[in-house]
Amino acid sequence: MSPVVGLGKQERRAAWDASQRRARRRRRAQQRRRATTAALGLLVALCAVIVVTEESSGHARRRHSHRALAAARTATHAIERPRHVIALGAIPPARPGRAHVFLHGPTAGRMVALTFDDGFCPRCVARIVHTLLRTGAHATFFPNGGYAASWDPQAKQIRMLVERGQVIVGNHTFHHVDAPVVGSAAFSADLRENEQWIERTFGLTGRPFFRPPYGAYDGGTLAAAGAAGYTRVIMWSGTVADSNLRTIPYILHAIRIWARPGAIILMHGNYPPTSIALPRILALLRRMRLRPVTVAELLGGSPYRPAK
Repeated sequence: MSPVVGLGKQERRAAWDASQRRARRRRRAQQRRRATTAALGLLVALCAVIVVTEESSGHARRRHSHRALAAARTATHAIERPRHVIALGAIPPARPGRAHVFLHGPTAGRMVALTFDDGFCPRCVARIVHTLLRTGAHATFFPNGGYAASWDPQAKQIRMLVERGQVIVGNHTFHHVDAPVVGSAAFSADLRENEQWIERTFGLTGRPFFRPPYGAYDGGTLAAAGAAGYTRVIMWSGTVADSNLRTIPYILHAIRIWARPGAIILMHGNYPPTSIALPRILALLRRMRLRPVTVAELLGGSPYRPAK
């Protein structure tokens, strides 16, 4: 017998309303469960898409990096492998002379000198050295002994690059001093301290190549450098402006602008983007039909002797 039967009109109406409310609550509860289930399903699907996208992006980045390095190897294998081995023996004494300033080299031969200053980022210096070893590309280092923590661990590899004819090392002062500001005497002492560090660390001399920090020099600077045997003062004709942090696209764009036959390009071992971009820089130079060389190859007069 239905519980509604036997009740008065008002009681039956109240019972009916209560049953309808319960039915509505059940429907709303079912709708919420369905909505929650759908939302969870959408969330799971979205997470799956994100994971797949990240994996694909990671694979793409790795493929791009590998392609850039492979292109750099291809670009340098045929034209930049050393034709002779350098004999690094006793370090010759300084030969004082008149210091000459170079902003660029000759345009014949479509050569470009890539140069790296400073080096206060150990991982950056290591990556640059590793890339040169793997690709056979040529470059010039102007390190500061004040950043020995970056350079000392790479000394063996750098000496190997020098022996292969891929790298030369120049002097950039020990403490990165502003030569006209500190004066000739203090500058001479700092230049000498860095030369001693170069000889002790790499077993070679930085002479005759010197790069003034900040590109700052005067007559006293040139006289002191020449007296110490640094007769080739290397400035630059283009720069990627990476003494401050730059992006990889910015650096590559700068290379496109400044890389010309005979150019001397200023870069630094200070921030990761430059070292990460180096394989792509080498590939870009290849596409521009430019050959990266040391400043000695660009200007002539290598400080090292070919092995007999």
